[in-house]
Amino acid sequence: MTHRLSTLMALATLSLALFLPGVAFGQPGGSRSPAADVLKWNLERLNQEPMKLIKAAPDPQKAQVRFLVEFTRTPTSWEQFDWHQQGGPVVFRFLDEDGVVLKTVKTQWDGELLTKPGARMRIVLPMPDEKTLAATRAVIAD
Repeated sequence: MTHRLSTLMALATLSLALFLPGVAFGQPGGSRSPAADVLKWNLERLNQEPMKLIKAAPDPQKAQVRFLVEFTRTPTSWEQFDWHQQGGPVVFRFLDEDGVVLKTVKTQWDGELLTKPGARMRIVLPMPDEKTLAATRAVIAD
């Protein structure tokens, strides 16, 4: 129950902070992005073993979102191998209204990767270009 509540709070905070009415990444304060009204975030992957989402901090000035995650257990060798192959523990897929993947964005790590329970790590998501964002209706952490 606590995980679901914290996930809902994180999603609500992220949605409000990322797409306040009238504000979109890379656009002047008065302009509005169509994606701002209907963008849905699926961050379930950030709350699956071996990690849990602590908070999300959007940074519109740098056009990125920083996710703080904490390890709930030591990642297996296989998980770590996969992370090194795909560029991190998660990638983000930006989808249009038909569910077509417009862009897959690899994340960056911020901080040293310590793989033990309780260790924290930042995952930085650089946002795609304005054209992709305008057509995006959903973002999925995969």
